[in-house]
Parts: sequence; structure tokens; C-alpha cells
Amino acid sequence: MVTSSRMGSTDEFSKSHLAKKKLEMSEESDSTPNSKPTSGASSPDPLEHGIDDDMKPLTGAEAKSSGSDSESEPDTSSKQSEVGTSSGIAVQGARYRVNSESSSENGKSVSSEHSKRQRTKSGTSPVHNFIFPGVAASPPKFMSLEEVMKAAKGVSNMVLAHEIAVDKNFKLEKFDPPDNSVEKQVKDVMHKAFWDHLAEELSQDPPSYDQALVLLQEVRDNLLDITLPHQSKLRQEISETLDVDLIKQQAEHGILDFTKYSQYVLSIMARLCAPVRDDTIRGLMKESDVLTVFRGVMETLDLMRLDMANFTIQQIRPHIVAQSVTYEKKKFAEFLKTQNDGLELTRTWLVSHVKPEDLEVPDDTEIRNVVNAIIIRAYMELLSWADEKLLPETVVLDGSRLLELGDRLSQVCILGSVLLVTLSAVGPIITQPDAFKVKLKRNLCIILDPALSESETMALMDNVAEQVLKEVEDNLKEHEKPPFPQSAKNTLKSQVLEIKNPEHRIRSLISKRSLEFISTLMISTTASPVQMPPGLSTLQEELAHICGTLLRLITHNRSVFGEYYVDILTDHIKTERQRKKRTESKEEKASESTVVSTNSDS
Repeated sequence: MVTSSRMGSTDEFSKSHLAKKKLEMSEESDSTPNSKPTSGASSPDPLEHGIDDDMKPLTGAEAKSSGSDSESEPDTSSKQSEVGTSSGIAVQGARYRVNSESSSENGKSVSSEHSKRQRTKSGTSPVHNFIFPGVAASPPKFMSLEEVMKAAKGVSNMVLAHEIAVDKNFKLEKFDPPDNSVEKQVKDVMHKAFWDHLAEELSQDPPSYDQALVLLQEVRDNLLDITLPHQSKLRQEISETLDVDLIKQQAEHGILDFTKYSQYVLSIMARLCAPVRDDTIRGLMKESDVLTVFRGVMETLDLMRLDMANFTIQQIRPHIVAQSVTYEKKKFAEFLKTQNDGLELTRTWLVSHVKPEDLEVPDDTEIRNVVNAIIIRAYMELLSWADEKLLPETVVLDGSRLLELGDRLSQVCILGSVLLVTLSAVGPIITQPDAFKVKLKRNLCIILDPALSESETMALMDNVAEQVLKEVEDNLKEHEKPPFPQSAKNTLKSQVLEIKNPEHRIRSLISKRSLEFISTLMISTTASPVQMPPGLSTLQEELAHICGTLLRLITHNRSVFGEYYVDILTDHIKTERQRKKRTESKEEKASESTVVSTNSDS
């Protein structure tokens, strides 16, 4: 997770920093303190059609294809394979994990499930209540079921659009229930019953084809699902060849050749599939048992449908990225209509970062700078968000990414603390300390990389301490110096293990400096370099990656919800100032009354 070779460069951060400045300039021109959040432009929205209307692949593939279907199909297959099987770009803001289970139904990316820290709180924010059923934080307004379901679908679509827009590696994968789960047992029993029943019917004399006809119809429908819109001739051929009524007549007259249809289905699949499925289909073509063939056909068709879905996602992704801000604004505005206060947690989150001096703004023209500083402080809190607290409604979509960044930052700080403690203890006896520090950091990263949370990192600290001792001994041995005394080993190991304590002096200092450094970069309005704090130079690459990732998330989040933030904070500051003025006025009048009363008595 903190391996240097996996971290992004500072160029990534520079690009994101420029994007942040453009966003702040747009907020100044498009939003005033009293303006209300908009729900998006009224122009045609390709994203709306792409997500809501089950948009087929875009016409880019059609434009490149000309002539007959037979000429265009190879190109289409190639395009499907290029997109459906591409390795993609590493997810920014999530741990580098790809061996996770993902659902093809809920649209999770391949790195989203295994790598994300789980919340320990059973409650959820109002946004989650549409995605995962629960009790709303605020009582809902009176609405019809149709309106509620429409809003629920809108929020779900907003989640999907957001994931596609911010996760370059987003893809769908087949969902397999966990072993020994009830779901898997039910699935296995149902599948076995289906294939056993089909085998029993085909083994009768004469054979019965009732179940086989159902299977062929499902195969035909699946084949039509994975064809592209412009392949009209192929779609017509599939419909005519796999005509269930015709096949039923053949079965009634005893002339049905089930093997011939299985070979035809495989030939069509070979034309449509991505290259990664070629070996599977070639193996099925050599299979003589009809039941085995069709069982393999159904399994492969499921995978091909996922390939097609991922191909479609990649086709519409540029449009989703271009329209995601407008789309998310619109869908979130629709969600707010179903809540009495859909920004309750967001308001509490933002207002908690208002300092007394923020209320001393002399005039409204300077409120914007104060508001921007408050928002940055609020974002910084997300890097150390407590498990028992609910995430604000406006950041819940990026909650897992932000929590991952917090875990990563904590691990980087622990790594930096170990390096400082080690060099402080053995620096004088180490030859070439700079090279030693680089080597030690690299090897410690290998140990810490599997850890996905702070608790897992703590469990690896014994291994970290042992690796530190090994590196020290190797350095002394390599340069023919006296061996490291056992008492010194015990002392150094004890010092390293003390870093497990969150209140450890060096760990606290590095964490404080890291947060201050990130905050300085977040609030900076110029592109000028920011000096690394003392003791953090070795972690420059890791911190630059964290800053770049956080800045990208913040930029997108403020593009969507920035107007809500400005309104909430501006209204709060003005209200508090007015309340303070009223209090001061009452105190003044009370003081004057006391003076007048004293004078009259005298």
C-alpha cells in the first residue's frame, strides 16, 4: 500500500491542484452566498439516457463499421475484447487490490470490496437509506410510492454514475456466493435439479424436449443480448435459426438434432466473444456430451454478458465523466425532496469546524475566504474519521475512498516514525545512512503492504521490528563492523514497538506535520511548491500521492455539493453574527440602564 513503485508522481498532484483552482474560480462566478443549489442544466443529458434508459453501446462502433455484418463483426469482437478484458488503470483513492469479489448486479468495481474498511456502526446516513434499506435520519415527507421509488432509482443511478466517473478501473464481475453460504447451497441445488431433469428427459425413449426447449429459448435470448445494435442481420439469423416453434415441431416429428443446434450456438459465440473466451469455446466444441456442452454454454454466456456490459460502460464513460457533476446535482436535488432535512449530518459536520474568529469577518466580501478555509478543515477531518460516526450525506459516495486514504496516511506516518526512531538509535554506527534508510523503507513497505487497516498494521509491528534489526545487522556485517549487541537489539525493538501507541511522541509529531502539510496544499491558491516538513522528506512520494488523490476527490465533491456548503456556512456565519450583535446590543442597553439608574439615585 505504501510501496514506492505503486505511488503516483507529484505531476498527478499538480494537475489536480490546477483543477481545484479552476473549481474555486467557477464557484466565485456561479455561486453567491444567498444562491440556492441548482439541480443541473436543462440541456439534453447523455448520462441520463445512458444510465436511466439502459443505453446500448454508443454509435462510435457503428460509425467505424460499414458494409455487411460479416465484415463488421470481427472489428466489433476486437473492440469488445479490448475493453472488456483490459487491465485498466489503478484506482486512485482505494487500496491497490484486485482480488476481490464484486457483484454484477450492484456495479461494484473490482477493487471496491476487499480493500474497503468496514464501518462498525449499524446506522447509515439518509443517502444510504435509498441504497441500503434502513431508517431515515429525518422523517420523510408525505409522498406517493411512485415518487419515492423514482427518487430511490435516481440515487442508485447517481451512485453508479459516480463510481464510473471517479474509478477508471470500474468494471462488473460475476458474483459467486461465499462457500458454505445458504445462497450458494440453494444455487447449487437448483442448478443440479435443472440439469438432472434435462438429462432425465433426454434419456427417455422417445426423448422429451420440454426442458430443452426452455434452455434453447434462454440461449437465444442471451445471444441476442450480447449482439450490437447494428448487427441486424446476425440478430435475424439467430432468431430464425433458434426459432422455438420450429424446433418444437422438429421434436414432435422426431427429427430434432440437438447436437446441431449446440454447434451452431458455439459458432455464434465464437464470433461474438472476446479473445479471453476463445479457449473455453474451443474446448466446448470438442465436447461430445450435449449436456456438458450446454452447461458450458450457459456459464460462458453469463461471462460474455458481463463482457458486453463492461464494453458498454467503457463506451459511455467519457460522456458520464463529462456530465457526472450535472447529473449528480440533479439526482441529489431529487433525493433532498424526499427528506425533511437531507443535509442534517452535512450541516453538523461543517458547522463543527467554524472557529470563533471566523465569525469576526468584517464584511460579506471576505466570507468566501473564510468559508473555503472551513471547508478544507472539514475535509481534513475525514482523514481521521471515527468509526462510530456517520459520514455526512454529501461525502458518503466517496466514504470508502476517504477512509482508505486515512488508513494509508496513518500507515505512512507509522513508517516514517519507524525510520526516525531507527536512525536516531543506530545512526552513528550505520555506514551510508541515506542508502540504509532507502533500503529499510523499501523492505518495510513490503511487510506493511498487505495491511488494509490500522489494526492490521499494528498486528505486523513485530515483523517490522524484526526487519529493522535484520537491516541493522546486515549493514554492520556488510561494512565489517562489530556486531550489534543484544542489549541494543532489545532496546531498539522496544522503541519500535512503542510506536504502536497512537500517543507516541514521534508518531504524533509526524502525523501532525503530515496533516498540516496536506492542509497547506489543499488551501493553497497558487501552484508554487510547498516545502516538505522536517523528517518527512523520505515520505515525499507517498504524501504526494495521498494529496493528489484527496484533491481529486475534493474537487469532484465540491463541484457537486459546493453550493450547499457555501449556503450552509454563509447562513450560519451571518446568523451567528446577528445573534452576537443582538446580545451585545442588549448588554449595552442593560449597561446604560444601570448607569442611568445610578445617576438618578445619586
